[in-house]
Amino acid sequence: METNWTRLVTVRELGRRRKLRVEAGDTAIALFQTDDQIYAFRDLCVHQDRSLAKGTLLHGRVICPGHQWAFDLDTGYEEDQDLCQPTYAVKVEDDVVYVDLTRSPDYAETATSPAEVD
Repeated sequence: METNWTRLVTVRELGRRRKLRVEAGDTAIALFQTDDQIYAFRDLCVHQDRSLAKGTLLHGRVICPGHQWAFDLDTGYEEDQDLCQPTYAVKVEDDVVYVDLTRSPDYAETATSPAEVD
């Protein structure tokens, strides 16, 4: 599988806030850092087009500032909804964060949506 890694920011630029909105071409991306993992979401919420970077990180979820939908960091799913927030593959090399806008992260490709579990 071909990848198309785009340099976004350094880990230091992501900083203590642990969240940051960045642009990669025409795409707005919300970066989130928890522990040693960095996640990338399309910044605009699938529900209300609100900026997820303005949301809150809580218990492994990104809480949208619009209607408080809670998107799972690993999958992009909101447990009470059928909608999934688009996520992107991330890698960190030499403290630089890269994203591949052409594919989902490996863990999301094998994840099960809440609807599939029921």
